[in-house]
Amino acid sequence: MEQLFDFFNPINLKNIVKKNYDEKTRFANKISSYTTNNKLIEISKAKIAIFGVFSETEDNKTHLSDKIRECLYSLFTPFINDVVDLGNLKKGNNPNDIIYGIREVLNILHQKKITTIIIGDNNNIPFGSYLAYEEINKSINIVSVESNINLKHKNIVQQNIHFLPKIILRKNNCIFNFSLLGFQSYFVSHEELNVLSRLYFDTIRLGIVQSDITETEPFFRDSDLTCLNINSIKGTVLDENVISPNGLETREFCQLAKYAGISSRLSDVCIYGNSFSNTEAMITAQAIWYFLEGFSQRKIENPQKKSNYIVKFYVEVGKDSSITFYKSKISERWWMDIPYPKSKFEKHLTVSCSYSDYKKACSGNVPDRWWKFFQKIC
Repeated sequence: MEQLFDFFNPINLKNIVKKNYDEKTRFANKISSYTTNNKLIEISKAKIAIFGVFSETEDNKTHLSDKIRECLYSLFTPFINDVVDLGNLKKGNNPNDIIYGIREVLNILHQKKITTIIIGDNNNIPFGSYLAYEEINKSINIVSVESNINLKHKNIVQQNIHFLPKIILRKNNCIFNFSLLGFQSYFVSHEELNVLSRLYFDTIRLGIVQSDITETEPFFRDSDLTCLNINSIKGTVLDENVISPNGLETREFCQLAKYAGISSRLSDVCIYGNSFSNTEAMITAQAIWYFLEGFSQRKIENPQKKSNYIVKFYVEVGKDSSITFYKSKISERWWMDIPYPKSKFEKHLTVSCSYSDYKKACSGNVPDRWWKFFQKIC
C-alpha cells in the first residue's frame, strides 16, 4: 500500500490542531492521519478514507483543506474510529493529472472496500471518481445535489465545466442513472432539462426537496457516487460568497449527507465547490460529520433475499397488471420491482422507492419512478 501515499502530500497537524484536545471523542483523537511526522499510517482496517483535492491555495501558508480539517478535527464524534485522512492529492504537471490521480487512488481504495470522502474546490472531482468505476466497467448511479447544471460547452475537455457532459459523451460510458436534486429552475434551461429527461434521468427541484426531504432518501440508497456541491446552499449563509439568495438550508444539506452515509451501496461522496470561506469550511466539516453518522447506521437489506423481516406486497394498477413492493420491518424502507423485457437473464430490476410510491400504486396510479425506470430498461 506504500504506492498509495505517492499520490499525496502529508498534512501538517500544527496548522490544523491548534489546541490541546484531551477528550477522547474529539475527531482529532479518533482519526489516523498521514502527516509530516507519520508518513506510513495503517489503512488495512480502515472503513473510510478522507482526502483533499484543491486546485488553488489562499496563500503560501494556508491550504483550504487545513481550514476544513481544523473544523472537522475539533468536532466531537461518537461514531466509528476507523477513519484515515490521506492528506491532499498532489497536483501533478497539468490539470488532467488531478483527474487521473483520483481514479488511481479510488482503484486502490475500492479494492480494499474503503468508502471515500473527497473534499475539494472544482468540478473535476466527480469526473475522476467516475473514471474509477468505468475502468472496471461497473454500471453506476450518481446523485448530484446542486443548484444548476450546464450541459452546453464547446470545449468538452475544459477543466472547470460540469462533469456530466464529460461522462455521457464518453464512448461506452457506464452511467446507468443520474439524479439531479435541489436544482433551481431559473438557473437551468428547458433544453438542458429536456436532455436529462430524454436520458430518463431524475430532476428534482429545490422546492420539492424542501417540501419533504425524506422523499430523497431512495435516490441516495441506490447511489454509488454522491456529489454534494456547496452551490446548492442558500447563498446568504456563505459570507461574501453569495451564490443565490435561495437554496438549501445548511441543516438540509447535512441531512442529505446523512442519507448518503446510510446507503450501503454508496462507496464515494464528493463535497466540493468550496472557496476560502470559514463558514463553508465549517459547513463541509459538519456535512462530513453527518455522513459518518449515517455510515454508522448502515443496514444491509436485500429485498430479494427471503427473510422474516421483508414483507412483499402485490398492488394491482390495472386489469391485468400489478407492481411488486417490498417493505423492511426493521428500517421501514421500501423497494419495487421493474420488469425487464423478455430476457434469458434477470426478470426484473429492484429499485428503492418510498411509502408515497406504494400509496400512489394503491390508488391505481403507476409511480413516476416506476415509469422512468421501465422506459430506461426497455
